[in-house]
Amino acid sequence: MKILFVCEYNACRSQMAEGLARTLLPDSFSIVSAGLYPGELNQITIEVMKEIGIDISHQRSKLLAEVRDERFDRVIVLAEPARKATSILKTDKIILWPLEDPVAIPGEEEWLKEKIRKVRDVIRGNLEKLSEEKS
Repeated sequence: MKILFVCEYNACRSQMAEGLARTLLPDSFSIVSAGLYPGELNQITIEVMKEIGIDISHQRSKLLAEVRDERFDRVIVLAEPARKATSILKTDKIILWPLEDPVAIPGEEEWLKEKIRKVRDVIRGNLEKLSEEKS
């Protein structure tokens, strides 16, 4: 099964989803993430993922335009603003997991880490449910 995770900048939410999915889902899954706009992988997000033993530092931010010609079994949208843009994709199913962008508002590092952890844990729970559905 081929899954695409989409958010606005492919810098935090969809990057965490990509890293978590590569770890939690069977090897038979092909995982990709992308964003609507050019972004840069968030360094605090990398640190928060390392806390649970997942290194996403090698991942890169990708634009939705880079993958628009590919076919996906599932497109999982992590940001409501990205929903409309996914209508052009070739997919059997679009799923909405609307999550607040934990790094949209600047703040103290520990405050941001806590916000990112909460989003990470919601994504992990959603992926565990998805894995159970496909088992």
